[in-house]
Amino acid sequence: MSDTTRDLGPIEGREVPGSGGPVEVGGTPGDASSFSAPPVVRAPIGSAVAEAREAARDIRDAHRRGPKPNSRPLPNWVKRLAWVLDDAFSVPGFHGRRVGVDGMLTLVPVVGDMAGLALSFVVVLAGVGAGVSIPTTLRMLLNVGFESLAGLVPFGGAMFDMVYKANDRNVKLIEADLADRKGTRRSSLMVILGVLVVLFVGALMSFVVLFLGIALLVWFISWLVS
Repeated sequence: MSDTTRDLGPIEGREVPGSGGPVEVGGTPGDASSFSAPPVVRAPIGSAVAEAREAARDIRDAHRRGPKPNSRPLPNWVKRLAWVLDDAFSVPGFHGRRVGVDGMLTLVPVVGDMAGLALSFVVVLAGVGAGVSIPTTLRMLLNVGFESLAGLVPFGGAMFDMVYKANDRNVKLIEADLADRKGTRRSSLMVILGVLVVLFVGALMSFVVLFLGIALLVWFISWLVS
């Protein structure tokens, strides 16, 4: 038998076993049309989009759940963040008293207040992502707003932040809402109603005081003229 290799020419349209179809192995060298690009893997992106859609659906339908347990529990990093903001350090000489970096940030004018407010909003947004009810979300915003307003007072605001601990309160509210939605929603509505009543009474009293002041000033001016 001869050892001479026979040239059979280009082989086209041959089926490779196990490939599920014909594969073109011939063609002009360097011709890109004879090769197919590998498929692009989009699984991570598709998974992220699906997760985002699920979270959006969960937030949108949060008020319809009623007492049904929530399927999106509060992540551990949110609890850790609230702990750093409000309970990271123990106070020497005060047994059991702890403070966090939030009160210390308040000591820095403007920048510290804005940083503390932004971090507090992260906790609130995490609660919204977990699916807390709208009344509970409003109550958390009240906690953050109340603490931020008090923090504008020099030194005294920092002390108030260390005692009030809005982030710790909000984490407890989120966990309570996820465990007992109906009861937490009712208590949150009561708190919101109480705040609205206080604001209404305060505005009414301010209007009355302003009206009496103007009336007294007019009387005094008329008395001087006469």
